[in-house]
Amino acid sequence: MKKTLTILLAALLILGGVALPQMAVAAEETPEGYGFVTLGNAFSYAPEIPANYGNLCVCVVEKDGAYYRIEAALPAEIYDKIEAMEYTDDYDVKVLELLKDLPVTKVYALSDYLLSQESLDALVGKTGQELADMGFVPTDEYGFDEAGTTICLAKGAFVYTVTFAETVQPQRLPNLMEVMAPLTVASAVFSGELSYYAWTEEFDPDGSPAYEYEAPPSFPIPEIPLAESPFKTLSDVLHAQKGQYSSEMSDELYVIAFETNGAYYRVEAQVTPEIKEQADAIDFFDEAREQKLDALLGPLPVSRVGDLSACLPTEAELKAYVGKTGQELLDMGFEHGTGYNFWDRAEFYLTKDLFEYHFYFKEKVPEMEDYDAVLDEILASLTVAKVEIYGMASVCSDTNLVW
Repeated sequence: MKKTLTILLAALLILGGVALPQMAVAAEETPEGYGFVTLGNAFSYAPEIPANYGNLCVCVVEKDGAYYRIEAALPAEIYDKIEAMEYTDDYDVKVLELLKDLPVTKVYALSDYLLSQESLDALVGKTGQELADMGFVPTDEYGFDEAGTTICLAKGAFVYTVTFAETVQPQRLPNLMEVMAPLTVASAVFSGELSYYAWTEEFDPDGSPAYEYEAPPSFPIPEIPLAESPFKTLSDVLHAQKGQYSSEMSDELYVIAFETNGAYYRVEAQVTPEIKEQADAIDFFDEAREQKLDALLGPLPVSRVGDLSACLPTEAELKAYVGKTGQELLDMGFEHGTGYNFWDRAEFYLTKDLFEYHFYFKEKVPEMEDYDAVLDEILASLTVAKVEIYGMASVCSDTNLVW
């Protein structure tokens, strides 16, 4: 599958250094020497909106068979204009018009840092764990078949296709770091893809901070047999849903997590490429968008039902939080949820695993100009007085959830 790299990169690959020889690095040229005087010169090779970091624009392009990272300073007045723009059909065109005359401040010749085939051949015989220790990180592209196991691994600005000698049983959502660790490299080649790291604000061509592979989320959710489930099609779900819900669609799966009559469920339905294409074609700003989606998805048969209510903490487990400090909650893995309230006694909405919790604390927080700047410090000093389940965490409808 090909990745589409856009202005907002939610999850960026930040990779470690490698003790392998690289291609010889040429003497640094000026932006003019590379042929990139303004961002408009870059747009002629990659007419997508650059990555925007507030005061920095980043483009990554291929020119005459070589890859380049192009940077330009973003003036505050142009940034403000972009932020004030409404998203319409010609949004991209308007943004590029605002950016095209910005002078290029720096150019990286990325191809100088592409591992040579000789360097890649030197990986043959190494284990996947050894590659991980060298800074190679799995992307989401892989293949398991009788001929061998293929996993695309990112390193620095590039992605390499690595084939392992051993076969692996097909899995829908494998933990690729665990899968590849004991395997033996049979071959490795440049995939022709660039990693997200090439677009990052902290880019360093000679290396980068270590990146920890993030495996798909996994929770033991009891499955309700389809024969016993009241949900046969998505229409049944849409009619039953009466409270909180969230949904997500991938190229192959539609997932909705919802509440009805105090019970929580996760329901899945298989999606065809045609259905996905039709769903994507519905205008996000169409006032009838929800009705159109319901009509499109409603007839789909339910393929799997999860009983999220069976995963709810018991009353005793909730009471066990009383008296704990906010720091103890953070140490236990709680994360900030949908907000907080400091009007009277402090309240925080925190998420952990499948649910969001509403914590009430004993202390009152003094007024200050910027709570967000010290939110963890505030939370750490508080003591739990009471806690309730507020609802489901967003992971409940994650199409990558393993259960």
